[in-house]
Amino acid sequence: MKPGKIILIVLLFVITIGLAQPSWADRISEDSPDYPKVVQTLNSLIQVRKNPEEMGYTTEELQQKIAALELQKQTMETSEDWARCRNETGKPLAIYARKPENSTLNSLYYLGHGETTDEDWDCDAIYLPNDAKVAGLKLPIGEPAILKIIDGTQLVAKTNPNTQELEFIALTALIEVLKAEQLNWQIPNLASSDIDVQSPNAPSD
Repeated sequence: MKPGKIILIVLLFVITIGLAQPSWADRISEDSPDYPKVVQTLNSLIQVRKNPEEMGYTTEELQQKIAALELQKQTMETSEDWARCRNETGKPLAIYARKPENSTLNSLYYLGHGETTDEDWDCDAIYLPNDAKVAGLKLPIGEPAILKIIDGTQLVAKTNPNTQELEFIALTALIEVLKAEQLNWQIPNLASSDIDVQSPNAPSD
């Protein structure tokens, strides 16, 4: 084969690889059921930007939510990572996680202090025990709750040293608190003391 043809074939191969997105590098937005919800909520808020009072927000609050949703949307459109959780609470953190490629239901795991969930796993929710206290969130009394995490979120859990309340840091405007009956997962009724004595077993990096 002539050198000119070899060079042409190599160039075509390089261009094809450059334009084609690898099948193993799908963006989260292509597979996540959360993506349409993010887009819909963002569009709804943008439509009332001139009259934020219609949605019960001040102008500043509405703009902050829009900015958070725009960042979440961009993250999901460019990232291959599902939601990841990092535990900085000083004790085990109960989470629901799954490996998306296996299409299995979420299972309850315990993430050790200083650990971050494995990048190939989806940290789908935080389990909040029946006596949990979380800064800024109203929880059901005497029963567990689930803090649902939007795909693509990088969440950090901490304990406030003054109030001992849990604090969750995440750049998203779509964190939901759900009751056990709203999900088809196995959700035990545990107290904080039950979680504190668990041995970490969550898949982590």
